[in-house]
Amino acid sequence: MNMTLNQVNLLPVRTWKWLGVNGIAVEEEIPGEFAAWEKKTLNLPQGVIEQANAFDGADAIETGMGKDAEQFVLQNRNTEIHLVAEGKTEEPIVAEYVLGASSPVLADYNTIYAKEDSRVTFVLSYRSQGSENVFHTSLTKIYAERGAHVRLVQVQLLGDSAFHFDDVGVIEKEGALVEVIHIELGAQKLLSGCKARLEERHSRFENETIYLGDKSRSIDMNYLVQHIGKETESEIHANGALLDESKKIYRGTIDFLRGASYSVGHESEYTLLFSPKVRNRTAPLILCGEENVEGQHAASIGKIDASKLFYLMSRGISEQQAKQIVIEAQFTPALERIPVEALRESVREWLKERMKNA
Repeated sequence: MNMTLNQVNLLPVRTWKWLGVNGIAVEEEIPGEFAAWEKKTLNLPQGVIEQANAFDGADAIETGMGKDAEQFVLQNRNTEIHLVAEGKTEEPIVAEYVLGASSPVLADYNTIYAKEDSRVTFVLSYRSQGSENVFHTSLTKIYAERGAHVRLVQVQLLGDSAFHFDDVGVIEKEGALVEVIHIELGAQKLLSGCKARLEERHSRFENETIYLGDKSRSIDMNYLVQHIGKETESEIHANGALLDESKKIYRGTIDFLRGASYSVGHESEYTLLFSPKVRNRTAPLILCGEENVEGQHAASIGKIDASKLFYLMSRGISEQQAKQIVIEAQFTPALERIPVEALRESVREWLKERMKNA
């Protein structure tokens, strides 16, 4: 069985075709059937329940990767989690998936409906056992009512032969805050996307993404924030490192629609290059349909600072260890936002092993 997606991670406004950043088509062989996964037993804190079809707006939530990716997961999903937050809780809800020979294919569909003034944290973890060829697709939709606070953390540590895509869509009402943290460190082919619509006044969206490319790894990402309500805010940050013959495309768009006066949006992407054979493409984009707004974007791509390496190596640290320290420091802002200490430490250990073999 093959998966074919004709339009994925489309840039909202097309640019020169030869740059290769307008979007991509994806064709991938699926190593198995979409057999049903055992239902996850979640430790739900007080104020959060599981309830499918809890709100009518899920179909209206658009996602970062686009309709083709969304429909693929909806048609092939073999597990799903639907959360409704009614109160405030600091305790994270954690769902961990382990792919392997007995369960090589996963398509998970998740929704979070955060009611007025609620607070919830949802952590999704994906990893694989051994060197098996595994296939993972994910779709998550978030609807945050007035004053709600939602944190979504997705940690992806799949093996070198894995295929993975992660698609997110968000709608926010007045005064809502949604945080999306993407830890994208594994898989041979990696795609991710997120689209957030800040529909009402004082809503805010924050995104932290980290990625690591080595060997012949392929990474393709698309993040888009639409400012619709007045006085809305967004922060989009991505940090990554590319080694060997890996390649990456990052699209980050802030779109100020008419009526979004006094809104503020910032985006930045920083990439460290460790090999002359890597291919890095970045497409930062700010669209303005409203005059009285503040939008900033920044992209920094280059080699590791030689003076930093020299300083660390003069203290008796090897070049490999020095590079590892610099990369970990760059990833720290995202790692610190993983609310589960054991998972955070496992990511750090995984990263150290990855750098040893790079």
